[in-house]
Amino acid sequence: MGEVRGKEAYVLFQGMASGHSSISTMHGDSVDTVIKRLETPPIELSPTLLNILDCTCIMTHAIVNKKETRKLKGIVEIVNVTPEGVALTNTPFMWNPSDNQFYFKKNSKIFEKIAKRYGLKLPELELEFRKRVQLIYKMYQKKVFKFKEVQDVVTQYYKKPKEILKKFKVE
Repeated sequence: MGEVRGKEAYVLFQGMASGHSSISTMHGDSVDTVIKRLETPPIELSPTLLNILDCTCIMTHAIVNKKETRKLKGIVEIVNVTPEGVALTNTPFMWNPSDNQFYFKKNSKIFEKIAKRYGLKLPELELEFRKRVQLIYKMYQKKVFKFKEVQDVVTQYYKKPKEILKKFKVE
């Protein structure tokens, strides 16, 4: 779904509640702002339904190398939303503006959830994550940007991961 501004959010969250993976955008500079927007008119979702959210990506305006740009400020996991609408969060990925680097702290509640759901050990999942991060970076370096090109790499990765990793020189 594109940007969420109104009652269409209910359809999005009902889909998520029934197991459909979803992605959408909305304006908000923090998880608290997003939660408040989702709970108040015109959207008016119940806090119970908000517990379906796994994470939010918070964007910011920044000046990097003396140029104004948009940056991913952080990926914030939503662990729980209380009946009062207060979000308990975890921030495993953060951008540091002083060195323009992204940092991953080792505890991700979503990784724990995925590992449990699929019977994986966290080190296995983290290794797979690192491979995929490297693959995406190699795709970026090779300027693989078009939707169809990215889709083809992702599809082939699911079918033959070793071949794709070798093709992109991911170790």
